[in-house]
Amino acid sequence: MLIGEVSLVNDDHQDNRFADPIGRFPEIEEDEPPLHYLVSDYARLA
Repeated sequence: MLIGEVSLVNDDHQDNRFADPIGRFPEIEEDEPPLHYLVSDYARLA
């Protein structure tokens, strides 16, 4: 048996309801120095 769902593309402006407005991605509060860097981090460090 295969069960699935077919739905439309998510529209963040119409589909979701939040009490307080939030962004698409939350801000990250860094509290520790990074152990490993991403490739995109090296340009910022140079």
